[in-house]
Amino acid sequence: MMEARRRTVVVKREREGGRSSIDVRDLLSSHDLDDSSPLSAPDLRLLIDRLQVYSLHIKSKVRDYILSHHHDFSSLFAQCSDAVSNSEQLSGQLSDLLRLISDHPIDVEIRDVVAEIGRERKEAMEKKELLELVRMIVELSEQLRRVKEDVKVQ
Repeated sequence: MMEARRRTVVVKREREGGRSSIDVRDLLSSHDLDDSSPLSAPDLRLLIDRLQVYSLHIKSKVRDYILSHHHDFSSLFAQCSDAVSNSEQLSGQLSDLLRLISDHPIDVEIRDVVAEIGRERKEAMEKKELLELVRMIVELSEQLRRVKEDVKVQ
């Protein structure tokens, strides 16, 4: 027989920067449980059902947010893609410049160009990291959508 003890589930709220918690007792029909009493099978089924409803609510909010900001995400993806392309181009130019520097003495103008390329490369890397973050968000959204569809099928 499966036994479960009352637990508090903590959910991060990144948007608000804080935390909130769900007291499992609030999800159950009987509030007279103590910390040491095991949950019955009906209580466990009820708890699972209510947690699934809560999960669907959260997934729906995430999906709505992503859909409402679709244009912003598309724009960000395009910018990140451009940044990656520029980064590769800058990398080639930097290699050419370094070859040129190794053949000739370094002067002030070359140092300025190298510094500018370094700044551009750093910016491109930051944009690439943002692109990876956005890709992860989109993948999460797709996974949440699939889970939602799977839950509807069941």
